[in-house]
Amino acid sequence: MPCPEFFSRICDELGENIDSPLCQEMKEHVKNCNDCRGCLESIKKTVHLYRRLPLEQVPPQVTERLLKSLEDAC
Repeated sequence: MPCPEFFSRICDELGENIDSPLCQEMKEHVKNCNDCRGCLESIKKTVHLYRRLPLEQVPPQVTERLLKSLEDAC
């Protein structure tokens, strides 16, 4: 499955059960695709760093840019 299609499916299937065949297929793809794995790790690090900031210190425009960037990744 091409990477853009793969990420599109992730976005479309966010409500999917983690043990479903679709999620297992996604996990296997990420395990074997350096590009997708790198993108996923980048998103995880960004979210981790964002969550460490006290909410009152994050300007609304930063939150908007982060959400837009995550949306564009899919």
